[in-house]
Amino acid sequence: MTLNQRIKLLRKTLGLSQTEFATAIGITQTSLSQIESGKNGISYDVFHAIVSQYKIAPFWLMNGDGSMFPKPGEQGTGSALPLVVTVADDGEENIVLVDQKAAAGYLEGMHDREYVQRLPAFRLPGFRGKTYRAFEVSGDSMLPTIWPNDLLVCSYVESFSHIRESYVHVIVMNDGSIVAKRVFHGDNKEQQLLLKSDNPAYPPYPVQKEEVAQVWSVKARITGQLPAPDGAEQRLHDIEKRVIQIEHTISGKGGK
Repeated sequence: MTLNQRIKLLRKTLGLSQTEFATAIGITQTSLSQIESGKNGISYDVFHAIVSQYKIAPFWLMNGDGSMFPKPGEQGTGSALPLVVTVADDGEENIVLVDQKAAAGYLEGMHDREYVQRLPAFRLPGFRGKTYRAFEVSGDSMLPTIWPNDLLVCSYVESFSHIRESYVHVIVMNDGSIVAKRVFHGDNKEQQLLLKSDNPAYPPYPVQKEEVAQVWSVKARITGQLPAPDGAEQRLHDIEKRVIQIEHTISGKGGK
């Protein structure tokens, strides 16, 4: 089901005529008819008006994920949705890149269309149908899994209940900091998250959910680091070679 079809389904679920629905979201009946038929796309302003007016789940409207209306008591991850995206000519979303230089202004700019449109954007095979964002890693707290300057391609996490414990997530904090950590529910599951680094030099620490602006689930890593095997792996490889040589020697003697 396309976005246009979901808008039509929502209107019919609410029992509204095209005129009633269009008036409520600030457009004409003709414009709504063209949107529902797929002749016209939907602007950010119309999308925001629909979500705000009818309190529907933003991710359902955008991607068809989850339920049309938020479940009672479901706790969102700070901002309800990164509504501002960039779209290619074929109508599919681009993956917006938040590099280290842009990270400092991301919290303030993430809902600003001009800010988001200035960020680099790209496409990757297999990453379609959802809102993805890429973040450039700084620091060594996630070594040896993630290296400085790696790019983490992430999908948006709408609710804290959708966090997969022990998996790597990118957390955008209300103070503007952006960190990549393994996420666990804290001792107070309703109010806390526990963030853990893969580098043992960095101890885990709790954060309050109210301090979190966005959560992104890491789906892929783009890296320029291809380190050579360490000494232990090389020694194991040498032993394997010697065993093979011995087997060949024994086999050769047995054949005489």
